[in-house]
Amino acid sequence: MAQYWYKKDKRVKRIGDDKKDRDVINQVAELKAGGYVQVLDRRNPKGSIVEKPKPKAKAKPKAKKETE
Repeated sequence: MAQYWYKKDKRVKRIGDDKKDRDVINQVAELKAGGYVQVLDRRNPKGSIVEKPKPKAKAKPKAKKETE
């Protein structure tokens, strides 16, 4: 399975899916830096953008009130 990357007004780029290959890792980093987003379908890139949510910050524990 291949990865597809899309940028507005540009062609969809296809790269390999091997996550351990250094060439693929470098290509992904270059594409992200260039403003490309990962898509699932090359024929409908705008409708199939992969949105990865940002991780939520962990809530800090509230201080317990001391009762006398």
